[in-house]
Amino acid sequence: MKYCFASLKKLGFSLILLSSACIYGESFRVAKLNKVQIPQDYTPQTVKAGIYDGVSITLPEDQTFITGIELNIKVPEIVATWRDTIAYNFYENVTPFPTPDNIDYNGKKLPVNTIPGKLNYTIYVPLNSKFSLKENPYSKILDVSPELFENTVFFRFFLAMKGAPEALEHAIFNITVKPVLSDEGKFSLSIKQPEGKAEPYAVYIDDSLTDSASDVVLSTGEHHLSVTSDSFRNEVRTFIIEQAKTTALEIEMRGIEPLIKIIAPENANIQFDGNSITDTKNIFSTTPGDHVIKFTIGDYEVIKTINAVNGRSYTVSLDIDASVSEDE
Repeated sequence: MKYCFASLKKLGFSLILLSSACIYGESFRVAKLNKVQIPQDYTPQTVKAGIYDGVSITLPEDQTFITGIELNIKVPEIVATWRDTIAYNFYENVTPFPTPDNIDYNGKKLPVNTIPGKLNYTIYVPLNSKFSLKENPYSKILDVSPELFENTVFFRFFLAMKGAPEALEHAIFNITVKPVLSDEGKFSLSIKQPEGKAEPYAVYIDDSLTDSASDVVLSTGEHHLSVTSDSFRNEVRTFIIEQAKTTALEIEMRGIEPLIKIIAPENANIQFDGNSITDTKNIFSTTPGDHVIKFTIGDYEVIKTINAVNGRSYTVSLDIDASVSEDE
């Protein structure tokens, strides 16, 4: 009975240790820690690591377009020859925060994988549900739940097989780290109203009403924008969204008063409702209703009437042409 009780105590103690390991992870040591910081412009970063080293990857502050991380590993020939001899482990909840001055860590170990017999090997680490790449013979997608990692991804290499040649322990991996980006970009709209006015307006992107057009995430490609208002003219634009970039657009709202543009020869005398027009380069506004435009060139005179409507623009052109015919 005493023996059984002692065995149960021992078993209970083992279960406690196992439970603690699941909760708190395992302690491990690396020969050297190599830190990588992914910049906000997503430029690929390269780092070297030995088989006993750890690699810590810090994500940029703005992770809007990042769906995962690509680790392209240049595998030394001796490692490819001794395939599956070198393994790697990713960890979650690593403590303390990884720094080059520290080699002792604790973290929850994820499933172990080995380096296959290839000189080039790519590992993909999904970071959220937008990650959509598929595994192929030349790559490995880490089998983890989306959003497992927050700001830091940590992994290490280690020797997984006894009897390997000593030269294997001195092998160095060249690792290129770059983010996997979603096929999206941002759109930022700035609306400028005439001084002293603050009238309501509505913004539609691709015919859908948008509450705020500041930093809207959209798929890459062409999109259509319309800004409507009872107090201003409707504005329509087409814009292009590029991957992981922000497209900024500023629209200056214009009043709904009718706009008039006049095109005429330089020597023409122009009167609009009896007032002389000397500058035909600029568009001017007028009031709704009937307006009379009079053109005079020497003895030649043309009079036109326009019925102007709010929200409309009008172009008045004076064309003087000469026709030539051949007489029999």
